[in-house]
Amino acid sequence: MSTTVITAPRRLRPAEALPESGHRRKRGLIYVRVSKARADMISPELQVGHAEALARSENIDIAFEPIMDLGELGRGFEERRIEEIKQMARDKKFDVLILWIWSRFGRNLRESLQHLDALMDYGIEVRAAREDFDGKTTIGRFAIAQMLNIAELESNQKADSWRDTFERRRVKGLPHSNRGRFGYFRCETCPGWSFGKKLETCPKCRSGILRIDPVTGPVLAQLYRDYAAGVSVRKLVIDLNRRGIKTFTGKPFTSGDLHAVLDSGFGLGFVRYLIPELSHIVVTKADGSTKKKRMNRQRDITAYLYYSGAHNAVIDDLVECERLWDAYTERRMAQSKQHFSSNKALYSLSSHLRCSGCGGRMQTALRNKRYRRPLVDGLPNPLDVTFRCANHIDNKSCPGNGTYVSLAVAEKWFLNWLDLEARMDEETAAAVQARMAQLREQNDSNRALLARLDAIEAQLTGLRAQDDKLTDAVLAELVSEESA
Repeated sequence: MSTTVITAPRRLRPAEALPESGHRRKRGLIYVRVSKARADMISPELQVGHAEALARSENIDIAFEPIMDLGELGRGFEERRIEEIKQMARDKKFDVLILWIWSRFGRNLRESLQHLDALMDYGIEVRAAREDFDGKTTIGRFAIAQMLNIAELESNQKADSWRDTFERRRVKGLPHSNRGRFGYFRCETCPGWSFGKKLETCPKCRSGILRIDPVTGPVLAQLYRDYAAGVSVRKLVIDLNRRGIKTFTGKPFTSGDLHAVLDSGFGLGFVRYLIPELSHIVVTKADGSTKKKRMNRQRDITAYLYYSGAHNAVIDDLVECERLWDAYTERRMAQSKQHFSSNKALYSLSSHLRCSGCGGRMQTALRNKRYRRPLVDGLPNPLDVTFRCANHIDNKSCPGNGTYVSLAVAEKWFLNWLDLEARMDEETAAAVQARMAQLREQNDSNRALLARLDAIEAQLTGLRAQDDKLTDAVLAELVSEESA
């Protein structure tokens, strides 16, 4: 009896048709994400170190510099570089994406799995150095989904904790945050607030109720009265900077800073909280799916609820506070029927022009309504739009005494510049680049000087606080005058 032997099928190919991957090692790409810079954060260097250790153990060549999303939250993907990674995957530039742990990729289970599926569809292997699972197997994909689910759970628990904290502060009549406000201070002995540093408190200020500053408190009261009386914001800002009055963070006032102070209503005895329904919007994607997206942080005053605070208003008469707040909101709302600020460029050269005197940004102004020309394509006539040096308008700090130019003149100059740029020789191009670098360096030096002055002022404030504490200790006979 004969036995039939079944052999495996054989496929013949030319030797040169073998895929390139059969002759080389895998190429790796490291992705790093840090949501917020803080003392206990997992530093980017540590994440890169673990990823490189995995690459060495698996004989993976790191083909590019690590792609980093620093200061980006894991719940959203729009502001991060995930699309850049996916484009590199489409172009077959790497084979393995290496993370530190799976939560670094995202804390939104649904969207994280969608992006991971897209990468795997392009033939990309995704690995996590500290939580390494084989995503090609059923058990491995289940484990990855569980790790992402845990990451989303942790994020949701933190969000719930913050919501409870804000609710407790609202019930107590405290503001949303405890950083401080213009016109107020916490106590006489504790050091002032500093960005990125832990807020120090003592028994006198631990309640979180701010006290009226004897210097800036009356200034804040007068600002509300002047604004309600119709004084222009520009005049108020120039007057503040001329008198040397700084914001709570120690910077010269701008119109945006002034509105931020007055919009809060804190000086008139209010604390405000965002209406929950207005914190996010639902966005429909091209594929028909939907997602929640956080709205722009620049909102008008109608997006908040105002409650009575536990602190004192800068004006003793509560009836006057109510009258001033009504007058303020009426004028503020009348300024625009839309949002008070927008990130969308209105004009052809918005965000492209720089002051020739200081290298700073330029802001726009419109001609008086009575003298405006007819609209052009639904926008103001270029002859009615003027670009002005923002540093000169806000605090008169431009060494060139400010630059003014109409949009029509700027557009004409810009088109001529483009024509010259197309026909420019190397020597002329180098001269233009040198002039631009000089302006940038001048602007940077001004900023560095202001930062240095702010640092000196902060240091002097700290020394004065130490001196006051030492004086109190001597008066309380805790230390001898000779030792002090």
